[in-house]
Amino acid sequence: MAETQVVKKERFEALDMLRGLTMVIMALDHARDFFALGFVLSAPTNLDVTNMEVFLTRWITHFAAPTFIFLAGIGLFFASGRRSKFELATLAFTRGLWLIFLELTIVGFFWSFSSDFVYQPKIGVLFVIGICMIAMAGLIYLPKWLIAFIAISMILGHNFFDGVRAESFGSFAWIWQILHVRGSIYVDSIELRVIYPSIPWIGVMALGYLFGPITKMPRVQRKQIFLFTGLAFVVFGLILRYWNIYGDSAVWSIQTTLELSIISFLDFTKYPPSLIFLFIFLGIAMILMSLLDRELGKWSHPLRDVGQVPFFFYILHIPILHVAGVGLALYAFGDASWLFRAELAPTPQGYSCGFELLPTYVAWIGVVVLLYYPSRWFAQLKARRKDWWLSYL
Repeated sequence: MAETQVVKKERFEALDMLRGLTMVIMALDHARDFFALGFVLSAPTNLDVTNMEVFLTRWITHFAAPTFIFLAGIGLFFASGRRSKFELATLAFTRGLWLIFLELTIVGFFWSFSSDFVYQPKIGVLFVIGICMIAMAGLIYLPKWLIAFIAISMILGHNFFDGVRAESFGSFAWIWQILHVRGSIYVDSIELRVIYPSIPWIGVMALGYLFGPITKMPRVQRKQIFLFTGLAFVVFGLILRYWNIYGDSAVWSIQTTLELSIISFLDFTKYPPSLIFLFIFLGIAMILMSLLDRELGKWSHPLRDVGQVPFFFYILHIPILHVAGVGLALYAFGDASWLFRAELAPTPQGYSCGFELLPTYVAWIGVVVLLYYPSRWFAQLKARRKDWWLSYL
């Protein structure tokens, strides 16, 4: 019995470490949303104006969404160990509805600090995770081979449909937009902004669910599986990218400088996530899962604590960054009007603190440090208590 408990602890610590790292990296992207000046926010991948530092600040944060959704699938598998299929489906379905509700209400306000979010709601990351959860409530009843077929088909095959336009579906165009095309859906005076199309994110969560049983294997074996699968994903993604074979509608090309050529090569499509995008970042996530699955010292505890309560961290970091961003804008320019909109805009032309990335990185470090102790407190609370509502936070 003691041996079983040790394995369980190791498994969760590796998962929590990676999830905590994901949340910290995500916070950098959101700090950029509220503190970036000029092209740092509006055009980090525009070869005409960007540079390597700005591009990599944006690029590294691409790691967050695929990793978190993949880990959410593994977490759903963990939850299945103490629940019946019906109970697990109910949990997934209600969690999904809860996340969608939050995206359309309190989180929408945190992002906008304006009533505009009511008329311009968005299908953002919480919304699409909610859709994935609702989809998983049905998928878990299927045989594992069929779940695998659906997940692989979504991930490998969705780029075949990049040329299909929503308009070709007539009055049902909105369905294709929610599934595959980034854009806006208009219903009278309401503009639903589709930032995260659902496919292939459902496939990514299903893939995580299928990888769940690997975490129950002996440590050496599971480390090898995650490491070699991750390496295979990265290598295959790089091969597809180098030859512009398939997997990303935005092809790369040699530029006038080596720096710009590297940026062109690494500029994968995120909305919707291309096959190459998913291969590279899920591969990196699996490699990190293997590396983190070991005895770690006290230095790892902050990431572990944040990783145990990712939703808590997520909900709090947005308004904190938003308030701080407004404060800096008012102090520096006496104006923060662009930060009170449903769709945030870059700093108006002519407004500059004299630095490109400094405000973003200072805000990022600040919010992570500020939220560490509240996150640790909430993680300890969840460990002590088993109230049903805590599973939704």
